Amino acid sequence: MASSLPPRLAAALASGLDHFSLAAIDWHGRLRAKQLSITELPAAFDAGVAMTSAIFATDSAERPIDTGRFQNPANGYRDAQLRADARAIYGDAFGHSPDSLLVLGSLVDAHRAFCPRAMLERELAALGALGFTAFGAYEYEFHLLRETPESLRDKAPSQLTRLPELSRMYSYVDQSLLTPLLGELREAVKRAGFALESVHAEFSGLLEAALAPAMDVAIADRAVVFKAIAKTLARQHGLLAVFMARVADGFESAGAHLNLSLRRNEQPSFADAAAPDRLSLSLRHFIGGLQRYTPELTLLHLPYLNSSKRFAGPSFAPQVNAWGIDNKTCAWRVVNASPGLTRIECRLPGADVHPHLCLAAVLAAGRRGLEEALTPTPAVVGDAATSPHRAVPFPLQFEQTIANWRASAFAREIFGEAFVEAYAESRDWQLALLRNTVTDFDLRQFGECV
Repeated sequence: MASSLPPRLAAALASGLDHFSLAAIDWHGRLRAKQLSITELPAAFDAGVAMTSAIFATDSAERPIDTGRFQNPANGYRDAQLRADARAIYGDAFGHSPDSLLVLGSLVDAHRAFCPRAMLERELAALGALGFTAFGAYEYEFHLLRETPESLRDKAPSQLTRLPELSRMYSYVDQSLLTPLLGELREAVKRAGFALESVHAEFSGLLEAALAPAMDVAIADRAVVFKAIAKTLARQHGLLAVFMARVADGFESAGAHLNLSLRRNEQPSFADAAAPDRLSLSLRHFIGGLQRYTPELTLLHLPYLNSSKRFAGPSFAPQVNAWGIDNKTCAWRVVNASPGLTRIECRLPGADVHPHLCLAAVLAAGRRGLEEALTPTPAVVGDAATSPHRAVPFPLQFEQTIANWRASAFAREIFGEAFVEAYAESRDWQLALLRNTVTDFDLRQFGECV
């Protein structure tokens, strides 16, 4: 029987492993896991195991969303069923043995409508009906700070302490000083079962890690696992790995670039050697869909009040719904150095983005572009901010982002009425909290002078 099991699962069982971790993914892209006896493994892959629906009841700071439907006693705080996915068996990078397992799953039955992973699976199935599979990876920028969760809450942003080893862009010396930590990061990711293509110091204290590409749902699964590994390893070193879009003035904003291509019959679909720019019609139609429908789905790319602050001041964050070849001022940067690597780099999301919801939004918009044969604007050469070649702008005010999402028939078609409303309610909650919170800005601005 063991020979028919996935290799990592078979090895773990042969090693005498006594437990495994089974994880769902909440609306913030966090792993919500249970440690289960290995005897529960068959049930996990069959009917699933109970997982509290309260994983959708809290905001990003773990406060209950009092106005949300999952914090409502009228719903009975019912359990959901979490079913393990044989495609998502990872090594537990911090487990007690080399064969420790982390298995991801999706919610089934009534709660499937609220499960980010299930929504991505549904969109991948729709893409598959057109004959395509997705191939790609996330590239994360994030800060490493000499802080703790407690110190982070007690400090004003200007008081945060960054690592001096990350003060210079692409510095070989600085990265050499971080060799032990970066080596541990690569090894932990390897124990999970995939790899980092690169890691380096970016601008103003950022660390950038590019994940190795994967197919379909694994594109997002690996991103979630990577973030959990980075956060755990940082805490072990007395640091915080911070994936906020914008931490403070003087800190570079942090993006999460999604590099994506489509394949048909295992062959790249975005390249065409006969075209003048070597780009296929499929790629053009996909970009046409991104430009047409992403403004309605921007909430899934910029999911927090802090997200749009990434676009303030000098920043590499693209504010323009335009595309161009190797043009980082565009939201949709096309890389076509070689046919097999021709891809779209989606530069709109920040490091705080939900990998599954973001990928689902990109695939849904692009798929509709393929179905409707949508024509994109002309490719931009030079600064996209000054180019007339742009589509409908992205809403960068949080209230408008929520309103666009709520009003979108396309969002309701793709993600379902129940999720659109529930997700919007969870974002309204952020606005309500901010309105009722006295901030350090309030004290500086009004404390002595009014």
